[in-house]
Amino acid sequence: MAEAAIKDGKNANENGQQLELMTGKQTAAILMLLFDDEEAAKILERLEPEEAEMLGEAMFSVADVDAEQIDGSLNRFLQLVKTQTTLAYKSDEKVGRVFRQALGTPRAENMMNRFAPKRPSNIASLLKWISARDLAELVQNEPPQIAAVLVSFMTPEAAAEMLQLVPPELQEELIYRVATLAPVSAHALAQIHALLEDNGPSAEEIIPPMEIGGVMDSASIVNNLPKQMSQMVLKGLAKRNRQIGRQIEDEMFVFADLMNLSSKDIGTVVRKVDNAILVPALRGASSELKAKIFAAMSQRAAETIQDEMDETPPQPMEAVLSAQKGVIEIAKIMIDSGEISMTTGGADYV
Repeated sequence: MAEAAIKDGKNANENGQQLELMTGKQTAAILMLLFDDEEAAKILERLEPEEAEMLGEAMFSVADVDAEQIDGSLNRFLQLVKTQTTLAYKSDEKVGRVFRQALGTPRAENMMNRFAPKRPSNIASLLKWISARDLAELVQNEPPQIAAVLVSFMTPEAAAEMLQLVPPELQEELIYRVATLAPVSAHALAQIHALLEDNGPSAEEIIPPMEIGGVMDSASIVNNLPKQMSQMVLKGLAKRNRQIGRQIEDEMFVFADLMNLSSKDIGTVVRKVDNAILVPALRGASSELKAKIFAAMSQRAAETIQDEMDETPPQPMEAVLSAQKGVIEIAKIMIDSGEISMTTGGADYV
Protein backbone atom coordinates (compact mmCIF):
# COMPACT_ATOMS: atom_id res chain seq x y z
CA MET A 1 0.00 0.00 0.00
CA ALA A 2 2.77 2.34 0.96
CA GLU A 3 4.61 1.57 -2.26
CA ALA A 4 1.40 2.17 -4.25
CA ALA A 5 0.80 5.47 -2.51
CA ILE A 6 4.37 6.57 -3.19
CA LYS A 7 4.00 5.52 -6.83
CA ASP A 8 0.69 7.35 -7.16
CA GLY A 9 2.21 10.41 -5.54
CA LYS A 10 5.16 10.26 -7.91
CA ASN A 11 2.86 9.94 -10.94
CA ALA A 12 0.69 12.81 -9.70
CA ASN A 13 3.80 14.94 -9.25
CA GLU A 14 5.05 14.06 -12.72
CA ASN A 15 1.65 14.83 -14.24
CA GLY A 16 1.51 18.09 -12.35
CA GLN A 17 4.95 19.02 -13.70
CA GLN A 18 3.83 18.07 -17.21
CA LEU A 19 0.76 20.28 -16.91
CA GLU A 20 2.85 23.17 -15.62
CA LEU A 21 5.00 22.89 -18.71
CA MET A 22 1.97 23.33 -20.95
CA THR A 23 1.84 26.88 -22.29
CA GLY A 24 -1.27 28.91 -22.90
CA LYS A 25 -0.82 28.38 -26.63
CA GLN A 26 -0.66 24.63 -26.18
CA THR A 27 -3.75 24.66 -23.98
CA ALA A 28 -5.62 26.58 -26.69
CA ALA A 29 -4.28 24.17 -29.32
CA ILE A 30 -5.59 21.14 -27.40
CA LEU A 31 -9.03 22.74 -27.15
CA MET A 32 -9.00 23.49 -30.89
CA LEU A 33 -8.23 19.85 -31.68
CA LEU A 34 -11.14 18.76 -29.47
CA PHE A 35 -13.62 20.95 -31.38
CA ASP A 36 -15.20 19.71 -34.58
CA ASP A 37 -13.98 21.25 -37.84
CA GLU A 38 -16.79 23.81 -38.15
CA GLU A 39 -16.41 25.09 -34.58
CA ALA A 40 -12.62 25.32 -34.91
CA ALA A 41 -12.95 27.18 -38.20
CA LYS A 42 -15.30 29.76 -36.63
CA ILE A 43 -12.72 30.43 -33.92
CA LEU A 44 -9.90 30.83 -36.45
CA GLU A 45 -11.97 33.40 -38.34
CA ARG A 46 -11.81 35.71 -35.34
CA LEU A 47 -8.03 35.61 -34.92
CA GLU A 48 -5.36 37.95 -36.19
CA PRO A 49 -2.94 36.48 -38.78
CA GLU A 50 -0.10 36.17 -36.25
CA GLU A 51 -2.42 34.52 -33.73
CA ALA A 52 -3.67 32.00 -36.28
CA GLU A 53 -0.10 31.15 -37.26
CA MET A 54 1.00 30.63 -33.65
CA LEU A 55 -2.07 28.53 -32.89
CA GLY A 56 -1.52 26.35 -35.96
CA GLU A 57 2.08 25.73 -34.96
CA ALA A 58 0.98 24.85 -31.43
CA MET A 59 -1.67 22.43 -32.75
CA PHE A 60 1.07 20.39 -34.42
CA SER A 61 3.16 20.44 -31.24
CA VAL A 62 0.44 18.88 -29.05
CA ALA A 63 -0.47 15.98 -31.33
CA ASP A 64 0.98 13.43 -28.89
CA VAL A 65 -0.38 14.73 -25.55
CA ASP A 66 -1.76 12.19 -23.10
CA ALA A 67 -5.12 12.04 -21.34
CA GLU A 68 -3.77 13.72 -18.19
CA GLN A 69 -2.58 16.74 -20.15
CA ILE A 70 -5.91 16.99 -21.96
CA ASP A 71 -7.76 16.92 -18.62
CA GLY A 72 -5.39 19.53 -17.23
CA SER A 73 -5.96 21.80 -20.23
CA LEU A 74 -9.74 21.51 -19.86
CA ASN A 75 -9.50 22.31 -16.15
CA ARG A 76 -7.32 25.34 -16.88
CA PHE A 77 -9.80 26.56 -19.49
CA LEU A 78 -12.74 26.15 -17.08
CA GLN A 79 -10.93 28.12 -14.40
CA LEU A 80 -10.31 30.97 -16.84
CA VAL A 81 -13.91 31.22 -18.04
CA LYS A 82 -15.64 30.88 -14.66
CA THR A 83 -15.81 34.65 -14.28
CA GLN A 84 -16.60 35.32 -17.94
CA THR A 85 -20.02 35.71 -19.53
CA THR A 86 -21.13 35.61 -23.15
CA LEU A 87 -23.54 38.51 -22.79
CA ALA A 88 -21.33 40.86 -24.81
CA TYR A 89 -20.62 38.33 -27.56
CA LYS A 90 -21.99 39.81 -30.80
CA SER A 91 -24.28 42.07 -28.73
CA ASP A 92 -24.15 44.71 -31.47
CA GLU A 93 -25.59 42.24 -33.98
CA LYS A 94 -28.31 41.22 -31.52
CA VAL A 95 -29.35 44.84 -30.90
CA GLY A 96 -29.37 45.51 -34.63
CA ARG A 97 -31.59 42.52 -35.40
CA VAL A 98 -34.07 43.37 -32.63
CA PHE A 99 -34.38 47.02 -33.61
CA ARG A 100 -34.75 46.24 -37.32
CA GLN A 101 -37.45 43.71 -36.59
CA ALA A 102 -39.32 46.11 -34.32
CA LEU A 103 -38.95 49.37 -36.23
CA GLY A 104 -38.04 48.38 -39.76
CA THR A 105 -34.60 48.88 -41.25
CA PRO A 106 -34.76 52.62 -42.18
CA ARG A 107 -36.07 53.81 -38.80
CA ALA A 108 -33.86 51.39 -36.89
CA GLU A 109 -30.72 52.56 -38.71
CA ASN A 110 -31.57 56.23 -38.11
CA MET A 111 -32.11 55.61 -34.41
CA MET A 112 -29.02 53.41 -33.92
CA ASN A 113 -26.85 56.02 -35.61
CA ARG A 114 -27.71 58.28 -32.64
CA PHE A 115 -26.82 55.89 -29.83
CA ALA A 116 -24.82 52.91 -31.13
CA PRO A 117 -21.00 52.95 -30.91
CA LYS A 118 -19.39 53.53 -34.25
CA ARG A 119 -18.46 50.15 -35.69
CA PRO A 120 -14.98 50.08 -37.21
CA SER A 121 -14.69 48.75 -40.71
CA ASN A 122 -13.15 45.30 -40.99
CA ILE A 123 -11.31 46.41 -44.13
CA ALA A 124 -8.20 46.85 -41.98
CA SER A 125 -8.58 43.30 -40.69
CA LEU A 126 -8.90 41.90 -44.20
CA LEU A 127 -5.79 43.77 -45.33
CA LYS A 128 -3.72 42.13 -42.57
CA TRP A 129 -4.07 38.79 -44.35
CA ILE A 130 -2.69 40.06 -47.66
CA SER A 131 1.05 40.05 -48.32
CA ALA A 132 2.89 43.27 -49.16
CA ARG A 133 3.55 42.01 -52.70
CA ASP A 134 -0.13 41.24 -53.29
CA LEU A 135 -1.11 44.60 -51.81
CA ALA A 136 1.31 46.34 -54.18
CA GLU A 137 -0.29 44.58 -57.13
CA LEU A 138 -3.75 45.43 -55.83
CA VAL A 139 -3.16 49.18 -55.49
CA GLN A 140 -1.52 49.32 -58.92
CA ASN A 141 -4.61 47.78 -60.51
CA GLU A 142 -7.12 50.07 -58.79
CA PRO A 143 -7.94 53.75 -59.44
CA PRO A 144 -5.68 56.01 -57.35
CA GLN A 145 -8.50 57.19 -55.09
CA ILE A 146 -9.55 53.62 -54.24
CA ALA A 147 -5.91 52.66 -53.77
CA ALA A 148 -5.45 55.58 -51.37
CA VAL A 149 -8.39 54.40 -49.27
CA LEU A 150 -6.81 50.95 -49.09
CA VAL A 151 -3.49 52.46 -47.98
CA SER A 152 -5.21 54.52 -45.27
CA PHE A 153 -6.58 51.33 -43.71
CA MET A 154 -3.12 49.73 -43.54
CA THR A 155 -0.80 50.17 -40.59
CA PRO A 156 1.99 52.70 -41.32
CA GLU A 157 4.54 49.88 -41.28
CA ALA A 158 2.55 47.72 -43.73
CA ALA A 159 1.88 50.70 -46.00
CA ALA A 160 5.56 51.63 -46.04
CA GLU A 161 6.55 48.04 -46.87
CA MET A 162 4.02 47.93 -49.70
CA LEU A 163 5.04 51.33 -51.12
CA GLN A 164 8.59 50.11 -51.59
CA LEU A 165 7.24 47.63 -54.15
CA VAL A 166 5.44 50.14 -56.39
CA PRO A 167 6.88 52.69 -58.87
CA PRO A 168 8.19 55.97 -57.38
CA GLU A 169 5.53 58.06 -59.12
CA LEU A 170 2.79 55.97 -57.51
CA GLN A 171 4.42 56.30 -54.09
CA GLU A 172 4.11 60.07 -54.25
CA GLU A 173 0.59 59.87 -55.71
CA LEU A 174 -0.70 57.62 -52.94
CA ILE A 175 0.89 59.61 -50.09
CA TYR A 176 -0.64 62.80 -51.48
CA ARG A 177 -4.08 61.25 -51.89
CA VAL A 178 -4.02 59.77 -48.38
CA ALA A 179 -3.18 63.21 -47.01
CA THR A 180 -6.06 64.83 -48.88
CA LEU A 181 -8.75 62.15 -48.55
CA ALA A 182 -12.27 63.43 -48.08
CA PRO A 183 -14.84 61.44 -46.04
CA VAL A 184 -15.43 58.14 -47.84
CA SER A 185 -19.02 57.19 -48.59
CA ALA A 186 -20.68 54.02 -47.34
CA HIS A 187 -21.09 52.84 -50.93
CA ALA A 188 -17.37 53.24 -51.67
CA LEU A 189 -16.43 51.41 -48.47
CA ALA A 190 -18.82 48.61 -49.37
CA GLN A 191 -17.21 48.32 -52.82
CA ILE A 192 -13.75 48.10 -51.26
CA HIS A 193 -14.96 45.52 -48.77
CA ALA A 194 -16.39 43.49 -51.66
CA LEU A 195 -13.12 43.84 -53.57
CA LEU A 196 -11.16 42.35 -50.68
CA GLU A 197 -13.64 39.57 -49.99
CA ASP A 198 -14.38 39.05 -53.69
CA ASN A 199 -18.15 39.14 -53.16
CA GLY A 200 -20.88 41.74 -52.86
CA PRO A 201 -21.89 43.08 -49.43
CA SER A 202 -25.40 42.75 -48.08
CA ALA A 203 -27.35 45.86 -47.13
CA GLU A 204 -26.69 45.25 -43.43
CA GLU A 205 -22.94 45.00 -44.01
CA ILE A 206 -22.68 48.48 -45.52
CA ILE A 207 -21.03 50.66 -42.91
CA PRO A 208 -21.60 54.39 -42.31
CA PRO A 209 -19.44 56.94 -44.12
CA MET A 210 -16.17 57.52 -42.30
CA GLU A 211 -13.28 59.94 -42.29
CA ILE A 212 -9.97 58.22 -42.96
CA GLY A 213 -6.52 59.24 -44.11
CA GLY A 214 -5.18 62.72 -43.52
CA VAL A 215 -1.82 64.43 -43.16
CA MET A 216 -0.90 62.56 -39.97
CA ASP A 217 -1.51 59.18 -41.64
CA SER A 218 0.67 60.18 -44.58
CA ALA A 219 3.40 61.39 -42.23
CA SER A 220 3.35 58.10 -40.32
CA ILE A 221 3.80 56.16 -43.56
CA VAL A 222 6.63 58.38 -44.82
CA ASN A 223 8.33 58.07 -41.42
CA ASN A 224 8.50 54.31 -41.97
CA LEU A 225 10.05 54.54 -45.44
CA PRO A 226 13.82 54.25 -45.94
CA LYS A 227 15.59 57.60 -45.79
CA GLN A 228 16.30 57.98 -49.51
CA MET A 229 12.79 56.99 -50.52
CA SER A 230 11.16 59.30 -47.97
CA GLN A 231 13.22 62.22 -49.23
CA MET A 232 12.17 61.52 -52.82
CA VAL A 233 8.51 61.33 -51.82
CA LEU A 234 8.69 64.58 -49.84
CA LYS A 235 10.44 66.33 -52.72
CA GLY A 236 7.74 65.19 -55.14
CA LEU A 237 4.97 66.25 -52.75
CA ALA A 238 6.52 69.71 -52.37
CA LYS A 239 6.42 70.16 -56.16
CA ARG A 240 2.84 68.91 -56.37
CA ASN A 241 1.44 70.89 -53.43
CA ARG A 242 3.86 72.85 -51.29
CA GLN A 243 1.38 73.34 -48.45
CA ILE A 244 0.48 69.64 -48.17
CA GLY A 245 4.13 68.67 -48.44
CA ARG A 246 5.01 71.07 -45.64
CA GLN A 247 2.19 69.81 -43.45
CA ILE A 248 3.29 66.20 -43.88
CA GLU A 249 6.88 67.12 -43.12
CA ASP A 250 5.77 68.99 -39.99
CA GLU A 251 3.83 65.98 -38.72
CA MET A 252 6.83 63.72 -39.30
CA PHE A 253 8.62 65.48 -36.45
CA VAL A 254 6.48 66.08 -33.36
CA PHE A 255 7.41 67.22 -29.87
CA ALA A 256 7.51 63.66 -28.51
CA ASP A 257 10.24 62.86 -31.06
CA LEU A 258 12.66 64.90 -28.98
CA MET A 259 13.04 61.66 -27.01
CA ASN A 260 15.09 60.41 -29.98
CA LEU A 261 17.71 63.09 -29.44
CA SER A 262 20.77 62.38 -27.34
CA SER A 263 20.97 64.08 -23.95
CA LYS A 264 23.70 66.31 -25.33
CA ASP A 265 21.59 67.39 -28.32
CA ILE A 266 18.53 68.00 -26.13
CA GLY A 267 20.67 70.26 -23.98
CA THR A 268 21.82 72.10 -27.10
CA VAL A 269 18.21 72.67 -28.18
CA VAL A 270 16.77 73.84 -24.85
CA ARG A 271 19.60 76.33 -24.38
CA LYS A 272 18.32 78.12 -27.49
CA VAL A 273 14.66 78.04 -26.41
CA ASP A 274 13.27 80.91 -24.38
CA ASN A 275 11.63 79.92 -21.08
CA ALA A 276 8.42 81.63 -22.22
CA ILE A 277 8.16 78.93 -24.89
CA LEU A 278 9.72 76.00 -23.03
CA VAL A 279 7.48 76.25 -19.94
CA PRO A 280 4.12 75.87 -21.76
CA ALA A 281 5.65 73.32 -24.17
CA LEU A 282 6.63 71.06 -21.29
CA ARG A 283 3.08 71.10 -19.91
CA GLY A 284 2.06 68.77 -22.71
CA ALA A 285 5.15 66.55 -22.52
CA SER A 286 5.28 63.03 -21.13
CA SER A 287 6.94 62.49 -17.76
CA GLU A 288 9.77 60.62 -19.53
CA LEU A 289 10.46 63.51 -21.92
CA LYS A 290 10.32 66.05 -19.09
CA ALA A 291 12.82 63.99 -17.10
CA LYS A 292 15.16 63.72 -20.09
CA ILE A 293 14.99 67.46 -20.77
CA PHE A 294 15.56 68.36 -17.12
CA ALA A 295 18.48 65.92 -16.95
CA ALA A 296 20.10 67.70 -19.92
CA MET A 297 19.95 71.06 -18.08
CA SER A 298 21.85 72.37 -15.10
CA GLN A 299 20.17 71.72 -11.76
CA ARG A 300 19.53 75.43 -11.30
CA ALA A 301 17.98 75.83 -14.77
CA ALA A 302 15.78 72.77 -14.26
CA GLU A 303 14.58 74.06 -10.89
CA THR A 304 13.79 77.44 -12.43
CA ILE A 305 11.71 75.85 -15.20
CA GLN A 306 9.91 73.61 -12.70
CA ASP A 307 9.11 76.59 -10.46
CA GLU A 308 7.71 78.54 -13.40
CA MET A 309 5.58 75.55 -14.41
CA ASP A 310 4.22 75.29 -10.85
CA GLU A 311 3.45 79.00 -10.63
CA THR A 312 1.95 79.45 -14.09
CA PRO A 313 -1.82 78.85 -14.28
CA PRO A 314 -3.16 76.13 -16.64
CA GLN A 315 -2.69 76.98 -20.31
CA PRO A 316 -5.11 76.38 -23.20
CA MET A 317 -4.18 73.38 -25.33
CA GLU A 318 -3.70 75.69 -28.32
CA ALA A 319 -1.02 77.60 -26.42
CA VAL A 320 0.76 74.38 -25.42
CA LEU A 321 0.75 73.05 -29.00
CA SER A 322 1.93 76.41 -30.34
CA ALA A 323 4.82 76.43 -27.88
CA GLN A 324 5.76 72.86 -28.79
CA LYS A 325 5.80 73.83 -32.46
CA GLY A 326 8.15 76.67 -31.57
CA VAL A 327 10.57 74.24 -29.95
CA ILE A 328 10.29 71.88 -32.93
CA GLU A 329 11.06 74.69 -35.37
CA ILE A 330 14.25 75.50 -33.48
CA ALA A 331 15.22 71.81 -33.42
CA LYS A 332 14.56 71.50 -37.16
CA ILE A 333 16.84 74.42 -37.95
CA MET A 334 19.58 72.81 -35.89
CA ILE A 335 19.04 69.46 -37.61
CA ASP A 336 19.20 71.08 -41.05
CA SER A 337 22.44 72.84 -40.11
CA GLY A 338 23.97 69.59 -38.84
CA GLU A 339 24.31 70.94 -35.31
CA ILE A 340 22.28 68.00 -33.95
CA SER A 341 20.98 64.73 -35.43
CA MET A 342 18.04 62.46 -34.82
CA THR A 343 16.75 59.13 -36.12
CA THR A 344 13.04 58.28 -35.96
CA GLY A 345 11.09 55.53 -37.69
CA GLY A 346 12.47 54.76 -41.12
CA ALA A 347 13.62 58.29 -41.92
CA ASP A 348 16.88 59.76 -40.66
CA TYR A 349 17.10 63.42 -39.67
CA VAL A 350 20.65 64.69 -40.00
